[in-house]
Amino acid sequence: MSKLFQYKDIFLVPNLITYVRFLLIPPMIITFNLDMKVYFYIILFISLLSDFLDGVAARKLDQHSELGKTLDPIADGTTLFAFIILLNRRGDIADWFCIFYFVRQITILIFSLIYLPKIDKIYGSNIVGKTGVCFLGVALSIHALDFTQFFYLTEYLIIISAILLFLSLLDYLRFFFALGSKK
Repeated sequence: MSKLFQYKDIFLVPNLITYVRFLLIPPMIITFNLDMKVYFYIILFISLLSDFLDGVAARKLDQHSELGKTLDPIADGTTLFAFIILLNRRGDIADWFCIFYFVRQITILIFSLIYLPKIDKIYGSNIVGKTGVCFLGVALSIHALDFTQFFYLTEYLIIISAILLFLSLLDYLRFFFALGSKK
């Protein structure tokens, strides 16, 4: 385990809540594919709630950890990517966005693993990336909730999201390259 992560952090309440998000991905996929909308909405709500509650628990219980800062965005990214793929297969999300999102996530993951031994603290997500995810979340929600009257907006929301997520990726790369230049 990296010097940043401690075994005791595995069992912190916020991290346990984050694990739930990983466990909800298979049922989310199954209920979506079987068109079990009520169950899908319940699972989606629990997933979104867990994303909110892990942060609240970390603050209220004063259980902040570098492991939690690492797991939370991975859980978010994995859940979002699964959802993007589901909507892509249905024809709601363009192939280019699926590829872009995957490449972005994999790039951040690879650089994180390369530079993990060189850092003392996890580099958290930035406001540009969070805003991009919000635009993406609205677009995905419009399709998930079948708000057909707003489908025309999703293409614009996806483009705005892609631009913001690309700018966020550039910020991550700036951070990693700055680490690489330190000897």
